Amino acid sequence: MKNFLPLLFLLVTVSVYSQNTNSPYSILGIGDLETNFYNRTAGLANTGVAYRSERFMINNNPASYTGMQQQFFAFELSGRAQFVNYTGQPITGFSNSSKDFAIKHFSVGTKINKFWGSSFGLMPFSSASYAFTSFKNIQGTNTSVPAQYEGTGGVNQIYWGNAFQITKHFSVGINASYLFGSLTQTETLLTSDLQTSLVTTNQIFLKNFYFTYGAQYYFPVNKHWDLSLGATYSMKQKLAAEYNVSVTDNSSDILKNTITRTDVFRLPTSTAAGISLKKDKKYTFSADYKYQAWTSTNVVGVNYSLQNSNRGSVGFEISNNKQYINQIYERSNIQAGAYYGTSYLNVHGQQLKEMGLTLGYGLNSFKNPLGINIAMELGQRGTTKNSLIKERYVNFTFTVSHHDFWLTKGRKYE
Repeated sequence: MKNFLPLLFLLVTVSVYSQNTNSPYSILGIGDLETNFYNRTAGLANTGVAYRSERFMINNNPASYTGMQQQFFAFELSGRAQFVNYTGQPITGFSNSSKDFAIKHFSVGTKINKFWGSSFGLMPFSSASYAFTSFKNIQGTNTSVPAQYEGTGGVNQIYWGNAFQITKHFSVGINASYLFGSLTQTETLLTSDLQTSLVTTNQIFLKNFYFTYGAQYYFPVNKHWDLSLGATYSMKQKLAAEYNVSVTDNSSDILKNTITRTDVFRLPTSTAAGISLKKDKKYTFSADYKYQAWTSTNVVGVNYSLQNSNRGSVGFEISNNKQYINQIYERSNIQAGAYYGTSYLNVHGQQLKEMGLTLGYGLNSFKNPLGINIAMELGQRGTTKNSLIKERYVNFTFTVSHHDFWLTKGRKYE
C-alpha cells in the first residue's frame, strides 16, 4: 500500500483537465474515432495486435492478457496533452490553434491463473469538440443572421476483457464493452434584430454493448527469435440513439424541450491483423493493419458520407533488460513508430487521410512497483482542397503503471 500512494496522489492531482481543442471534423458521424489505445504501444504508433507483455495490459488485442505475469496485478493510468494547428480557407488568424489535456484511460488487470488473464478499464471511443460561426436564413424571409455553433461530448467505453490460453502457443480473448455517451450541439443566433436571442440545443444520446474478439499465436522460432501473430474482429453493432432538442431565450426560459425521435447509429465490421518479431528478448519489430467497412452503414449527409477506412502502422522497440534470479526484467525501453491511413469521413469528395510519426521512452523502477511510458506523436489529418481544413498536431501521451504482487503467500502456480 505504501508503494501505491504516489500513484494514488497522481490520480487525484491530474483528474482535473483543461480543454479548448477544436476538431472541425468531429461535427460529423459520432465524432473523431479514437485510434490511440493509451498503453505501452503509444510509442509504437499503437501497433499492438500481435504484441505481448508480462508487465503491461495490451488492450489492442484482448488475447494478449494471457501474457501477463502470474501472481501480479497491474494498474495503469494514461493521459494526453494535444496541440493542434489549422490551415485552410475557413481559418482566421484568431482561430488557427488549440490545445487540451485530459485523462484518457484507466485499467486494472491480473493473471487469474495459469490459463486466464483478465482486465477492466475505461477509455474514450469517440469525441466531439468544435466551434464555428456561420449564417442562417430566417424561414419565410430573405434575411440571414449570424449564428454560432458549438459541439461537445463523445462516446465512452467501459470494458471487461478476458483471455484464455488454449494451447501452449495459442490464446483467444474478448473485450466486452458498454458504449455510452452523448453528442451536444448548441446553436446561438447572434443578432440585435430579434427581441430575444435564441439558443437551440440538440443532443444525441447513444448506448449499447460492443464486443471485440482476438486471437494470438506465439512461438520461438529458434533460441534468438520469437514470433507472434495476432488478429481482432468486431461485428456490426447498432447504437440506440435518442434525439432531444431544447430552445431557450436570453432569460433561459425553456420555449421547447422535447424528444424528437429515436433511431440507431450503425457501427461497421472491423478487422485487424498484426505481426511481432522479437530478437534476443531485446529488439522488437511490429506491424499492424486495420480495416473498417463504414460504407455498409449507408450514412450520407450534406456534402459528406462515411466510407471504408484503413490504417497501417509499424513500430520498433529496444529494451534495456537485466537478468535477476534466472528472470529477465526490463529496466527501460526506447520506441519509434509510423502510421498512415484513411479516415471514415469523405467530405466534399475528399476522403480524409491521416499520417504521423511517434517516439517513446519507458522506465521501470526496481525500488518500487511504479513504471512510466511517455510518447510523442507528430501527425496531420485532412487537406486544404475544396475549402477543407488541414490539422497538424503534436500529442504527448503518458502511462503510469503500478505492478505488484496479487498473491503474496499460500497458493502458488507452476
